[in-house]
Parts: sequence; structure tokens; C-alpha cells
Amino acid sequence: MAKKGRPAKDKRITSGGFTQITEERRRLDIILQSPELFHFDIGSYMNSLQSATAIDMYSRTRLYDMYKSAFMTDPHLIGIHRKRLVGACRTPIEFIRNEKVDEQINNLLKQSWFRKFRKEVVESEFWGFTLLQFYLDNNGAVCFDSIPRKHYDPVTRLIMRYQSDSDGIPVETFSNIIEIGDDPRGLGIMSAIMPYVLYKRGNMGDWAQFCQIFGMPIREYTYDAGDEEARRRLIEDARKQGANAVYIHPADSTLQLHESGNKTGSSDLYNSFADKCDSQMSIAVLGNTLTTDAKATGTQALGPVHQEEEDEIKDEDQNLILSVLNSAPMRRILTSLGYNVEGGEFRFIEVKNIDKTVQLQVVTQLMDKGLPIDDDYLYDTFDIDKPANYDQMKAEQQKKADERAAQQQAIMQKLQGG
Repeated sequence: MAKKGRPAKDKRITSGGFTQITEERRRLDIILQSPELFHFDIGSYMNSLQSATAIDMYSRTRLYDMYKSAFMTDPHLIGIHRKRLVGACRTPIEFIRNEKVDEQINNLLKQSWFRKFRKEVVESEFWGFTLLQFYLDNNGAVCFDSIPRKHYDPVTRLIMRYQSDSDGIPVETFSNIIEIGDDPRGLGIMSAIMPYVLYKRGNMGDWAQFCQIFGMPIREYTYDAGDEEARRRLIEDARKQGANAVYIHPADSTLQLHESGNKTGSSDLYNSFADKCDSQMSIAVLGNTLTTDAKATGTQALGPVHQEEEDEIKDEDQNLILSVLNSAPMRRILTSLGYNVEGGEFRFIEVKNIDKTVQLQVVTQLMDKGLPIDDDYLYDTFDIDKPANYDQMKAEQQKKADERAAQQQAIMQKLQGG
């Protein structure tokens, strides 16, 4: 094993499950276990958060299981999470050296690993950190593994074989590793989102029970008090006719059903509580609510403001991606993989998102004032195909314009002479 601070050449972190045969499992660096996905409540969250924030004997395992459960079961969280990742990956990136584009590095950025890498960088904001290991596959293409977060301690910088371990192998033992995250004790924005996920989950369960009890009709059966055979047949019939509530009683007895006084109001309460939880999650992830769950009224004026807030978060994510790409550890990794990045930097390609209708109005006004505008600019801006006989058509237009100008000049001369 390499000494700390001197990583072994091409030493990769290996992982697998308990089903591996004994000899293979003995060689694995990480033994994976299935996450716990259900049976969480606010009490479980508070205990997990306290365990994760402890100074000495801390553990993030159960809290990270909660994160995983939320990403798999909450549709609203899945949607806003995807929206933030897509927003951070939309603007293209290029590598510039001496104010010139480096085509070799740019071709590298067009490969499939790079979009996944950008998403993993943003994931560090949700989980608190991200640990990636880069390598070349059998075809010489760049790849990376995202190291399971339950098996890495960013405080002690140790890779742990089992998720419950408190000791492990120094991360410096392995090659081409980069850690993304500012605070080794940070738990990410998911720590603030989880209460709303759990509250909504419990609320939806109560709402489903409410609908089952008060949303289905109640069947009533009566029988003669002394006819036990009739009672038995009624029970069998009731079981065959569905799962909604049934009351079976003797004909000479009285049945009274006391229902909720305001079932519509109670249902609206469940609905508004679920909406409130969704809106709080949207604020935590996107900085706003109107770009994801806008209501029918009152959004026209606030929409642009909330979009501006979302764009600010997107800019922060993109700046984070650039800072990682231009960092010394990432440069060392790319150099070790055979890519020269010395003397250059990664930049975002400026993309102008201008409404075509507004742009056309501006161009028309400028042309009316006599400002010369290049034809190729107009073709590119408004995505219009340039005619194959453009030069011929342009020459004919110029000829006609010259003829009209000559005619107007001749008319003016006659008028002045008369």
C-alpha cells in the first residue's frame, strides 16, 4: 500500500456487495449495503441529524438513507432537483489557451462523462460533498466513479470499508481523486428539505385515509334479530362487493352515522399543507416557487422576479463548476490522463437569449435610421437559410435600386429645369 500523500499509480477504489465470493470480497475497498428507504418520521430525522452533527462520535449513514429515500419517493423534489441540475448543465464550456480555443480539450468536454461530471458537482450542494475518482477505460476514454458518500468521512478524509466503520484507508492512497465541498462537516441543503418531505409524506397518508373513510359510500344491511343464517349470508355478500365500509345490524336496532361537519374544508386543509411543503422545498432548491408551482392568479408580475432569483442560483452553480475545473487538483488529474491544460482556463461560452420578436423590432428601427446591418448577421440571428444564388439576387436588387435612384434624380432635374 502506498504511503499517505503518495498515491499508488492507477489505484482505484473497488466496491461490491456481500454476495461476492470470499476471496473477491476480501479484496474490495468498499462493501455496499442497501439503504433504508421507509419507516422514517420527524423523530427519526431529529435523531439522525443530531448523530450527523456530533463533534466526535458522528455518523451520517441514516441521514443519507433519508436523503436517498426522499429522492426516490417525492415527485416534487425529483422535479425541482432535476430542474436545478439541467439549469447548471445548459451553458456550454470551452477551454481557452492564449485566447484561442484548444480543440483537443474541447473534444474532451463533448464526451458523455462531462455532463455527468457537471451534475455531480452540483450534487455536492445537496449532500454536502462529492468525491470523484477519474480513470481511463479500456478504449482510452475519460471516466469517473462517484464514491458512495456513506463510505467516506470528509472530516478525517478516510475511505471506510463498511458504512458503520469509524476508521478506514486515507483517501490519498488512491489516485486521481477530487473532493468537492467547502465544509467537511456540511450536510447540504437536503438537511433543511427533509422535514418538509417527511411532513408531507405523513400528510398524504392521512389524506388517503380521510378519502377512504369519507369518500366512499357506506353500505347498510339489516336482518331479523333471530335469523342467524340471514346474518351469515349478508356478511358473505358484503365481503364480495368491495372494501368500502359496511354496517350490518338487526332490523329492530338503530344506526346513526356521525360524519365530519365540513369534509370539503378538511380536504382543502390537507391539500394546502401539501402545497406549503412543496413551496418550501422549491425555495430551498431554486430560490423561488413561481417557476415550478405557479398558481392561476398573481403570477404575471412576480414571475420575472422569481426567474431572476433562479438564474442567480444557476450562475452560482455554474461558477462552482468552473472553479472545480480550473482548480489545481483537477488540472493534475487531467494532466495525468494525458491532457495538457497548462497555461489555459475553462470558460463558459456566452449565449445570448434574446426574444426574436424584440430583436426584429430593434433591427427594423436601426435600419429605418440608416444604420448598415450585415446580411449574414440577419440570417444567423433569425435562423433563415441563405439562398444559393444570394450573390445574383443581391446584384439584381442593387441594380433595381440604382435604376430607381437614377429615375428619381432625372425627375428632380426636370422639375428644377421647369
